Amino acid sequence: MSAPPARPGSTLLVNEPPLQVLPTLAQAVGLSEAIVLQQLHYWLQRARHERDGRPWVRFTYEEWQAQLPWWSLRTLKTLLPDLEARGLIATANYNRHPTDRTKWYTINYYHPAL
Repeated sequence: MSAPPARPGSTLLVNEPPLQVLPTLAQAVGLSEAIVLQQLHYWLQRARHERDGRPWVRFTYEEWQAQLPWWSLRTLKTLLPDLEARGLIATANYNRHPTDRTKWYTINYYHPAL
């Protein structure tokens, strides 16, 4: 028996951890918003900081963009405040230095859309 023919490769189909988003979440909140929520959920599962009984993670917009590089800083500066305004996420400032305005993020897991 001969080996099956080699399958063509693609530089866009690589073996790396995928981003996963449930279609029902994307339908409920929007695809871009669902991607951000899923990424935030990933980090909250690994969070070492808890305040008010909830896990929190701290990211600058540049750190968000490093995780989601297909979006511009401008897009992220629209998406994240929109999620906050819709009550899907909460933000706070738990920084030690008063001049550090980096936001801390958590998900409102009790939001009706979730």
